[in-house]
Amino acid sequence: MKQDLRFQKTELALQKAFLDLLQTKDIAKISVKEICAVAQVSRNAFYQHYETKEHLYENMLKEILLAIEDACKPLAKDLASISTAERRLFLDNILRAVEDHRFVIYQLLTSQPAIFSAAFQEMLLSANLQGSKEVIAPPHTSYIHVFSGGVAAFVNYWLLETSFTLEEAQETLFSILGQMMVVSD
Repeated sequence: MKQDLRFQKTELALQKAFLDLLQTKDIAKISVKEICAVAQVSRNAFYQHYETKEHLYENMLKEILLAIEDACKPLAKDLASISTAERRLFLDNILRAVEDHRFVIYQLLTSQPAIFSAAFQEMLLSANLQGSKEVIAPPHTSYIHVFSGGVAAFVNYWLLETSFTLEEAQETLFSILGQMMVVSD
């Protein structure tokens, strides 16, 4: 048990050190030696956790995206009769998952915006396409593409350009998507 806790603390220290370094340097210019120095761990400890700094980055990205993907599960089996409350809860769940990882996502968006944004949008698209297979009367594939891209763009806007609280972000996104639905009807 003690070893597991030590392992977890080392992993968190490596991730935090990496994020700190990403704020001032491009990933290509960060060395494993620097990550270890900032994290105050040995290179051996680094290699017990990760093969390369890119592996560290990919692991962090994967953890975040999996957590947010879980929030994209459909809440209703029949989208033709989905209530406003269910629609709102679906969006709220996605943004709550982003909020749970807000610090790391912000760091990744400010240091590697294209990489994170593309991975985030692809995950949303994939999760929503998969979720649409589980419901009656799924939305058109083009709607899923637009929706996923819009949510990804909104998250970028929210975290990088506003000081919205989670609740303000949820209200704003729900309002925007509600306006889009009125226009499309």
